[in-house]
This record gives sequence, C-alpha cells and structure tokens, in this order.
Amino acid sequence: MVPENVGKRYFETSLIIVFGSLYAVTGYFTFFGINFYGVRFWPAVVVPAVAAVLFGEKVGGCSAALGILVSDILAHGMLFLSLTVGVPSNFIAFYIIGKVCRRYSLKRYMISATIGLAVGSIVIGLGLFLWSQAFPLPFNSQITPLAFEAIFSISAWTFISEIPFLYILVPPLVRMIKGRVGKV
Repeated sequence: MVPENVGKRYFETSLIIVFGSLYAVTGYFTFFGINFYGVRFWPAVVVPAVAAVLFGEKVGGCSAALGILVSDILAHGMLFLSLTVGVPSNFIAFYIIGKVCRRYSLKRYMISATIGLAVGSIVIGLGLFLWSQAFPLPFNSQITPLAFEAIFSISAWTFISEIPFLYILVPPLVRMIKGRVGKV
C-alpha cells in the first residue's frame, strides 16, 4: 500500500508533466510567427492558468515552467535565456494565480490573473532588457542592447497580448472541468 502523501506527490508530478507537455505543444502550434523582441504571441497561456485554478499553485507554476522551457527550446533553442527569463516569469505568474484561486470565484480569478500576468510580464520585460545587454535576443543574430524604456513596452506587449485569453477562455474551461477531476 502506498502512503497517501506519496500518492499525492505522484499525482501532482503527473499533472505537472501532462499540463507542461500540453502547454509546450499548444504553444508550438499557436505561435503563428508573431513576436515582439522575442516574446511570442501566446494563446497557450490558458493551459497553465487552468492547471493553476484547478490543481493549485505548485501544479500551475511548475507546469508553466516546464512547458515554456520545452517550447523555447523548440522555438529558438536558447536554453539559458529560457532558464533565466521564461521559466521564472512563467512559474511566478501561474504560482500567483494558483495561490490566490485556492477558493475559486470569478472575481478572485480575474484579480489573480491580472496580478499574476502583470508580475510575469514585468519579469519578462526586465529579463529581456538585461539579456539584450550581453546576448542576442531570440530570432536575432546580433547583440542589440535594448533601451531601458523597452522594459515597459515588452511588459505591456506581453500583458496586452495574453490577458484576453486568460479573461475569456479560462473561466468557461474551469466551469466545464471543475468537479469532473480530482483534487491535489
């Protein structure tokens, strides 16, 4: 007989792998070639948001980190950039969403999605600014240091291009799935 806490860890690990894989595959197939300073147009953001709301901060954050890592490697192959910017920003954003949405309500979700994505977007903007000072950005071959103001435009692009998917698609998906899946 497996102790309950061990079974829970296996279940969480399985969910992280499943949602992380789904995030990477969805991101890969919904990329469409649109990017702003290497930040891709990203409808796939709904996958870890649903995971965070349904299964909590650990599953949401870790599946987002895993999914963006795999997707970045497939898209531009810049592992170190992904580990220093993409992985932390995704983990933080979806950890916040999962943490605030422990007791789900639409109002709590909208607040958590706004705060989580805003923080994640700022991490991306700041991270890409710092990265560009020494290394080329994704989809570029030359080092072109960004101006400090680029932090704001990259953060804004990330937030504005992703928040509609979080506001419009995640609540109905959560309503459809909630109650049909187990709890962590």
